[in-house]
Amino acid sequence: MNKTAYFFLPLLYFASLMAAPLKAQIPHLVFHVELGGSEVIPAVNTDAKGLITFIFTPDRKKVDVSGMIVKLDGTVTEATIRLGITGQTGAVLLDFLPLIDGRHIVGQMDAPPELLQNLLLNGVYAEIRTTVHPNGEMRGQFVCETDLDFGVHMTGSQANPPNNSPGRAFGAIHFPLGSRDIVYAFVVGGLSSAITKVELHEGPPGQIGTFVLNMPGFFGNIIQSIILLDTIDPNFLLKAREGKYYVVIKTVNFPNGELVGKVEFLGYFASLAPINGIQQLPPPSPPTPGFGFSHNKLNKTLDSLTTTLYIASIQPTAVKIHTGLPLEVGPVLVDMGIGSAPGFFTKKYKITETQLTDFAQGRLYINASTVAYPDGELRGVMKNTLRKAYAFDLCGVQMVPPTNSNALGIAVASVDQANCYLNYKVITDGLAGTPVDGYFAQGAFGTNGVAFHSMPNAEPIIAGSHEIMASLGPIIENGGTYVQISTPGNIGGEIRGQVRRAFTCPEVVAVTELDNIGKVIVSPVPFQDVLNVELESMSAFDGRLVLRDILGVLGISQSVQIVAGEQTLQMETGNLPKGFYTLYLESPSQNTAILLKKVVKVD
Repeated sequence: MNKTAYFFLPLLYFASLMAAPLKAQIPHLVFHVELGGSEVIPAVNTDAKGLITFIFTPDRKKVDVSGMIVKLDGTVTEATIRLGITGQTGAVLLDFLPLIDGRHIVGQMDAPPELLQNLLLNGVYAEIRTTVHPNGEMRGQFVCETDLDFGVHMTGSQANPPNNSPGRAFGAIHFPLGSRDIVYAFVVGGLSSAITKVELHEGPPGQIGTFVLNMPGFFGNIIQSIILLDTIDPNFLLKAREGKYYVVIKTVNFPNGELVGKVEFLGYFASLAPINGIQQLPPPSPPTPGFGFSHNKLNKTLDSLTTTLYIASIQPTAVKIHTGLPLEVGPVLVDMGIGSAPGFFTKKYKITETQLTDFAQGRLYINASTVAYPDGELRGVMKNTLRKAYAFDLCGVQMVPPTNSNALGIAVASVDQANCYLNYKVITDGLAGTPVDGYFAQGAFGTNGVAFHSMPNAEPIIAGSHEIMASLGPIIENGGTYVQISTPGNIGGEIRGQVRRAFTCPEVVAVTELDNIGKVIVSPVPFQDVLNVELESMSAFDGRLVLRDILGVLGISQSVQIVAGEQTLQMETGNLPKGFYTLYLESPSQNTAILLKKVVKVD
């Protein structure tokens, strides 16, 4: 991105928060964990890897689980979700062993309140134990797919030495997951004199600390610009979460600092929101000079919110929180009462489960009234840090045309609410070789599209991020993109998966009875009204012949009795539409299947 674009990025980002006419896109509470032997206590030497994704339902009562485990040394004996931070052991909260089918993990679990509460505190991990490693072969800590907001509230009382300045500055530092830079913006009011410098320091407030960098970008009563990640401490985000930074505003009258404020992490499920006249219904005319920011933080048990806000250049007579979508005037939820200082308001208030959902989905907003505008002069939607999330699978069936690969991939991806950054992780198993090419492409099911991002060539886990055009966000949301991975023997692509919230790839796991199937002949190829299957089995069992189309959708499921020895089975296929199909033989009692053949139906 060129320097001009970087200069305007803060304006573009905050404009995206202000844009009331845009239809809100619903974000998700999503967490993922990457498992390996290094986090087991004590650490285990194993090639095993795993990736698990949690996506909460909108009411947070259940969680959709997807993932995959590969290269285990032993057979899984326990698979649990536990409470605890990295390096500590904790109590079992959930058992997800029933969701494991071979290498594949998929299903839904009830979500007790303490699951989400502890996930938001980095206090939940997954552990898998096997016959070879009974005390644990893999473990990993869940992380939240969310952008990061750090609130800053600057006053004279925090300066060194403290002063009686009536000035105040309020705003935040914002990091979109996957970005190469950090945005900051503050609204300032009541200063004694002109700003000379804005600086970031490292150290405890109340001390001089260590100078880190200058923060330019003074525009009237707004301070805003960006910080490039590759120009600062690689541990900046970690240190910011630990509260090790503060911002200093220096003025002519206070050359050592008139206002100082600590950089405070607002949490993984929080809200930074601008308050302005653009969002008001109708907007004030002429445009108001008033502008402000709000910080909105949930408590640990997720049953109360604390809203703190500062508005400069006007004097509100009332500030209230309403329930309603953009372009809606909704009922009052909370009256913020009387401000403790001009333009400054803070209040903690109880919320219900329904109101928590409203907060998660962007249906709470702040309305500030004045004498001139008793129905509201400023408004600010409580846009939060959650991202739009996707969990999906990859297989040969989804390739165009399909391949006969038995490889499987499971992926998690997320896009920020401003549709600027794509973040992803993919785990694969059974590929014909190390990936030589992998990419995200724009294209619908059943069509080959145009690549827009090349992924690293890694195995078994591929991870990365990519800056995208805002127009691509809605296309991703509507299933118009896919991931494709190629290997040396499949240069044109071995497996593919449409980016979405769904799983259709058939799992291929050969065990016991199905291990003894041989001499398979499927005819005719291509077929029309009938498919014949000749095979030899070493044992007798109840089976099922299954045909799935190119998208993995079930076409025919036919129960069959497999006998010991050679036999011929027949499927009536006259009612199937023409197209590509995959034929499987399943053993329902063992929940396993084998791929028999890729076939094509013609007229």
